[in-house]
Amino acid sequence: MCGNDELDSRFHGNDNVVYVSTFYEAVNIEITHKRKEIFVAKGKKITRKELKQPDQFHSVAARVFQYIYENRQKFYLASGIAGLIVLLLVVWGLYHLNYERNANLMYSLAYNSYTLAGVSDDEIKTYEAAVKIYEELINKYPKSDAAKLAFYNTGNIYYSLYDVDKSIEAYGNFLKKSSKYNMLTSLAYYGLGYCYEDKKDFEKAIESFENSNENIEGLHFASMNYANIARIYEKMGKDKKALEFYKKALEQTPDPLIEALVRNKVATLS
Repeated sequence: MCGNDELDSRFHGNDNVVYVSTFYEAVNIEITHKRKEIFVAKGKKITRKELKQPDQFHSVAARVFQYIYENRQKFYLASGIAGLIVLLLVVWGLYHLNYERNANLMYSLAYNSYTLAGVSDDEIKTYEAAVKIYEELINKYPKSDAAKLAFYNTGNIYYSLYDVDKSIEAYGNFLKKSSKYNMLTSLAYYGLGYCYEDKKDFEKAIESFENSNENIEGLHFASMNYANIARIYEKMGKDKKALEFYKKALEQTPDPLIEALVRNKVATLS
């Protein structure tokens, strides 16, 4: 029976060259002897063919190992590429987490600066300071989720500061980045409707309120949009269209106060 020294001598040449076939020949001899010993110990007869037949698992493993050995350069390259891809994914994941975290910190700083401050004599200055932080956030982290929200909030702030053009620009930037299924998308269109109404661009105002109604949830918002559209048609002198949308608002509103106001409008225009 072959010992470890004999296997090593068959596996390693004088020039450190691996002779794979010789190695497997030695291992097969070793396994054959082992199998013979096992069958003899159990008192079973074994044919010469069965004795020489290689172990199935070993044969498969040997072929796999030999294939890998013969194609080792390709495997080294594939392993290196796979390792590099994993490393890049890990680095990107860590970068993205840090990117979003820093953006969220700036967003919280801006949002809290005016929502927690409340109404005061310095309200305008508070809003202006918040806008600066939002704009810095947008410039530093333009691809973050916080940047999208910053555009929306900036639109609200500019409208509160009576800067309608900048409000329209901010809402527009938010809508370019947001999904139609986002609740804030409907509210951004709602804000745009008021902006265009203030500019007396009534057609765009109506279009904005209609867009707001397309994917907004809740009867309350639908009734408000219908009432807004009706009000604009009334300003345009289109009483028939105004009456049509006031009636739609009346059908949708769950608010008794709004219902009373809309009923009064319907009665006036009927």
